[in-house]
Amino acid sequence: MITGFNTDVKHKNRVFHIQTEDKGDANPYVESLVYVGGEILATKKTSYAEVLKEGRDDHAVQDLMEQQHRTMIAAIQRGRFDGPNGSIQIPEGMAPTAPSQAALRPPVTDKPAAAAKEAAESEKGDSTAPPGATPPPGAATPQPVSDRSLDEMVLSYLASDDVPDEVVLTLSPTPDFLSGRPVQTRLKAVTGSPARALVGAHVQVRILSTAVRASTVFQGKTASDGSCPISFLIPAHSNGTSAAVIRVTAPSASAEIQYPIRKK
Repeated sequence: MITGFNTDVKHKNRVFHIQTEDKGDANPYVESLVYVGGEILATKKTSYAEVLKEGRDDHAVQDLMEQQHRTMIAAIQRGRFDGPNGSIQIPEGMAPTAPSQAALRPPVTDKPAAAAKEAAESEKGDSTAPPGATPPPGAATPQPVSDRSLDEMVLSYLASDDVPDEVVLTLSPTPDFLSGRPVQTRLKAVTGSPARALVGAHVQVRILSTAVRASTVFQGKTASDGSCPISFLIPAHSNGTSAAVIRVTAPSASAEIQYPIRKK
């Protein structure tokens, strides 16, 4: 079992807490819980049973956990949990509750911005289990996995009081993401209102899979018009589930889009 992530995310007048963990070989899935005011609001689960068929790969599970955790952070920041008239809604594809997990973490109350910032900084790089969680008899002691730089970057970013600009990413033409096939397209990144080109932003394409370790297949930068030609080969993966993650990062804004990879 791999140790997980805990992150506080301040959005509008609420503090959301995200907890992502590996449930272990007996229950091979990654689970993310979203708390508001100490109560579980939503849960998202992703199976990695395919990984175990080829022998456990902690790096593949780690990448899956990292990606799912960052996806949940982005969902909150982009308002997917925002309901009408200031209410909270459950985004499509997420379960509304996870009662059996309610005792895993002490209540988390809404905090002012300063407290949220302090909490985010104190948890930077922290992947310990919540206080009070007792491993079942015979369970393996969770061991950290190397290189948490991407998650640390996210936590550091969240600790800032700056409000990020919204970034809109488009691909033209829209490619067919097929295992073992090349991809050639042009990305366009714009931000703000009125929309303006996001210039000099770092562009990265990673292939994430439940069967093999993640790999970076393309890196580049956006030009003066916010565009960047992208060309890479999708590795041929016969097992597991894979996705291409295109991430654009600039000092004042960042965004990513994900595309499932179909098998031949």
